[in-house]
Amino acid sequence: MLNQTMLYETQVLEGRQKIARVTARQLKNIPIQPPPFRDVPDKEGALLLQIETDDGVVGWSTSGYTHPIVVDLINKHITPRILGEDPFRTERIPMLFDRHTYERPLGRALVSALAMIDIALWDIKGKTVGRPVHHLLGGARDRVPVYVTHGAAYDGAPVYSAEELAAEAAHIASLGITHLKNTVGRQAVPDPDDDYRRMKAMREAVGPDVKLSMDGNLRMSIDQALRLCKLCEELDISILEEPIHYNEPANLAYLRTQTNIAIAAAENEKFSARDLLVAGAVDIIQPNVNNDGGYSAGLRTATLARAFNIPLGHGNGNGPHNIALHAGVANGGMVEYHFHKWMAYNAIFKQVPQPVAGGFLDVSQQPGLGLEPKDGLIEEYEVK
Repeated sequence: MLNQTMLYETQVLEGRQKIARVTARQLKNIPIQPPPFRDVPDKEGALLLQIETDDGVVGWSTSGYTHPIVVDLINKHITPRILGEDPFRTERIPMLFDRHTYERPLGRALVSALAMIDIALWDIKGKTVGRPVHHLLGGARDRVPVYVTHGAAYDGAPVYSAEELAAEAAHIASLGITHLKNTVGRQAVPDPDDDYRRMKAMREAVGPDVKLSMDGNLRMSIDQALRLCKLCEELDISILEEPIHYNEPANLAYLRTQTNIAIAAAENEKFSARDLLVAGAVDIIQPNVNNDGGYSAGLRTATLARAFNIPLGHGNGNGPHNIALHAGVANGGMVEYHFHKWMAYNAIFKQVPQPVAGGFLDVSQQPGLGLEPKDGLIEEYEVK
């Protein structure tokens, strides 16, 4: 008969759990709350992943890359290779896929698929040991700062005017949000002067106590970004995210020396976080767990950034899934709630951390991530 020590060693060697079922789904036409003064977007889609262990623990995740190819990639190609694996061995899962498969031809789709799997497995880890994921990642804090991005037009709607942006900004600030972000460079040819007028309208609408930031979405040349910074410095802009084509490190590093606006990058990776840090290109580095390899990869970026004394930030619609990373690590920072994605999370999950007075999110203390799909959601909105 095995004694307790032998039993424990046997369980460790054999693995307490095994991945038993993996199901990726595409959901469409989920009703969401539209922006304050517009009718659209009033529907949203999502990719939802469910992983279940042989002892019945279920982990959930979503993706930042919503192309349905990710569903087929997981269900048809990844699942057969990970069934039977130990869900706690999250560093092992990516190693099951060789470099050729990782780099070409699947590229971003595979990275996003593996990110979904990693997130769901960390959810399983937390539920298995009865601890929230951010505690497993280090447990640095139980509250993180949040900012809200707004004013993006969707579904063929016209671009927001400066007046509309200002009205929406004032409304969202009245809800207790203390930091807002808007996109810049959206014109057919980026126009820093027009963006300045739009940001000025927002500043006048919200007053001096609400922080404002800008997201360039890789749209601008170095000259355009530099002019935008010089114009907007008087508006007390906190952060300019990814202004330069391709996040080119040398150009970002130069821009950083020419402005007092903090520069953030790495949501959209053309160059690696290491390239940006070594070049001195950023004040804030922005891993996104939903696109960039999950929490396991986020931990590596956080460790690297800490060696350079650079904090993390987050710039992506999947804010609720990124909370755990920023709450877990010592150099965690702000989490983005993109307004329409925030409303989508509210529509998909039973409980989602909501911004509280002062501009913070209280991190879920539930085992795992605390993000459980609403009852009946899959049955009603899954694409068959």
